[in-house]
Amino acid sequence: MDPGTKHEDKGFFRRQYPRRAMKRKVGVLCDGTYFVCESGEVGEGGMAILSEFVLTEGHELVVSFQVPGGDFVFLRALVRSTQKKEGDSRVTHGLSFLEIEFGIKRQIRSFVSARTDSVPKAA
Repeated sequence: MDPGTKHEDKGFFRRQYPRRAMKRKVGVLCDGTYFVCESGEVGEGGMAILSEFVLTEGHELVVSFQVPGGDFVFLRALVRSTQKKEGDSRVTHGLSFLEIEFGIKRQIRSFVSARTDSVPKAA
């Protein structure tokens, strides 16, 4: 692999859109098998999921989830990365969405760009 094509976490692509943490249940349909896992983060271009299963990089799948403050969506995605962290039984997968509708993209963008109160307030 060309060392000049490094990126954030896998070494071969750079994210085009910002992401925001999103802890929700996500349905995954991959090679005729359906399972439910948890999301880690989401952006207009893709999402991270945490799964008990190891998915193959390059495989296409369908994810279904509720966009916070928006619609329940079904999106085709491509498995871009697979990472197992030491001490965690789950595997983190980076997915990129394929052919995402403009309205859904706008709902995700709205969620990602919304202000959050994630900083604890002083007592």
